[in-house]
Amino acid sequence: MTESIALLVFFTHLLVAVFLLNIHSGNQLSNKILAVFLLITALDISNFIFSGFYGDHLNLDMFRANFSALLAPTLYFYVKSIIYSDLKLKTKDLLHAIPFIIICLIFIPRFHLADDIAKMSFYNNHEPLFEVLFVHLVLYLQMFFYLALIFKKLNYYKLTVLNNYSNIEILNKQWLNNFMMAFLIDFTIVLARNIIKFTELQGLLNLLTPLMMTVTLFFVCWILWQALHKPLIFHGISSKVESLEPKKLPQNPSEDVIVDANEAQRVLSTIKCHMSLNKPYLNPSLNIDTLAKQLNIPALEISTVLNHHLGQHFFDFINSYRVNEAANILSLKSNKKKAILEILLEVGFNSKSSFNTAFKKHLTVTPSQYRKERLND
Repeated sequence: MTESIALLVFFTHLLVAVFLLNIHSGNQLSNKILAVFLLITALDISNFIFSGFYGDHLNLDMFRANFSALLAPTLYFYVKSIIYSDLKLKTKDLLHAIPFIIICLIFIPRFHLADDIAKMSFYNNHEPLFEVLFVHLVLYLQMFFYLALIFKKLNYYKLTVLNNYSNIEILNKQWLNNFMMAFLIDFTIVLARNIIKFTELQGLLNLLTPLMMTVTLFFVCWILWQALHKPLIFHGISSKVESLEPKKLPQNPSEDVIVDANEAQRVLSTIKCHMSLNKPYLNPSLNIDTLAKQLNIPALEISTVLNHHLGQHFFDFINSYRVNEAANILSLKSNKKKAILEILLEVGFNSKSSFNTAFKKHLTVTPSQYRKERLND
């Protein structure tokens, strides 16, 4: 059963990888990195299918197994390529392959240069060989390190989007969070399986192996589904866009604040006046760069003022105006028969879900409840 599932997983990974490598639209870099990730995964599980072949070529099998050291950095660069649309790989990025090189080198003296009997001892998981224990430790510490980097990067991305865009539908990376959660489930099963290999619980090992294969199969099928049916979710932001956390002031009181209180009040007054007179928030694609050009004020200064002096992200600031505009429309009896969908599009929202979320956040009730309460007064 395990071999059959492994065979299905192996060829599914190869199929999706070839598909991604041949796509000539969208984010081609992320497609290629994901294809590499899938190929490494396919190579990692190929020993379940070609056990006889690898049994006759132990050096090749060890080299195959060592490729798992490239999974974590490949996943990291995939997430970066999805988040940043202008990401370009550099020569220095090859430094991430150092753990893979170290792992390959550590097996040379007592494995690659040894006879077949000595090599076979490495496949006995009950032998506390230094190389085996060292590699397992390095691989899992490496994975935990990269996972921490990935989730830190996702959090930074979220803050950046909130500080620079008024419409995050096209930049929503909830699917990327789901991607990471699916990967974490798969990784947890793999981790549990590899720990059990060092114990006498072989029955549990036989149960976890097909489970691992099934979850891995689901993982790659889900990725393919996302790529085919929701291409817009693969859009990213520029890596040059800055992120500022709200109210994150310098830790040292002697440090200069980017915008002092008087200048901040002037900028806020200018922004609010522009909002009232020209209503730029009605533009659903409004971002901080567009607003900066309209006001002739640097985007970073606007973001700093909103975060440090108003305690709001650009996203919340703009949506508060959209919500108030919608509330005014909903309050008029002449608009009683006007559909809420028509209203939300009119005030700058792109979807009913984002409109309802923003409306309830700012006014504590849903648009329908607000209309009912106002028209019944």
